[in-house]
Amino acid sequence: MPSRRWLRSLTLLLTAAACAAPAKSAEAPPVDGAALKDAIQAREKEWSAAFRAGNGAAIGALYTEDAVSIQPVGDSWAGRAAITKGEQAQLDTIAVTAREDIPEEVIPAGADHAIEVGHYSYQATSKATKNPVASSGRYMVLWRKDADGVWRLQRDIGAEAPKAPAASAAPTTKKG
Repeated sequence: MPSRRWLRSLTLLLTAAACAAPAKSAEAPPVDGAALKDAIQAREKEWSAAFRAGNGAAIGALYTEDAVSIQPVGDSWAGRAAITKGEQAQLDTIAVTAREDIPEEVIPAGADHAIEVGHYSYQATSKATKNPVASSGRYMVLWRKDADGVWRLQRDIGAEAPKAPAASAAPTTKKG
C-alpha cells in the first residue's frame, strides 16, 4: 500500500517541521538615537518656519493623512485636511513674530515610529486688536516614518503653560 507509506511519510515530515526551531527573522538594525533626534528636530524646524510664515498648508503637509492633532480646548482635528484648516484658522488671527519648538527627548518606538517630548514658545500680535500674544508650553508627538522615508506627525498634543500671576503692587503701610 504505497499511499499509506506516503501518508506516514507526510505525517512524519509535518511533525518534524512543527517541532523544528522557528526561522530567525531578520532583526532591524539598532536605531541611531542621535540621528533620529536630528531628523525629528529638522522636521520641527520646518513646523516652526511654517507657523512663523502663517502657512497652515505647509504645517498640514508635515502630518500623515490619518493624523490627529489633539487640541487643548475643543474638538481634535482628525486628518491632514482638518489639521491644515484648524492651523490656518488660528494663523489668520495672529501675526507671528517668533516661534521655537525644542525637542527634549526623542524615543525610538520601532523602526518607523518615534515619540518626541518637548516644549514650545511663540510671540505674535493679534490681527484684530494689535495686542501682543504669547504662548509657551509642552507637547508630545508620535512620529511615523512613511513609506517614502519621510518622518511625519501622526498624533500630537500640546498643553499651554499656566500664565504667571500678575505681580501685585506692594502693600502700602502707614507710619504713625
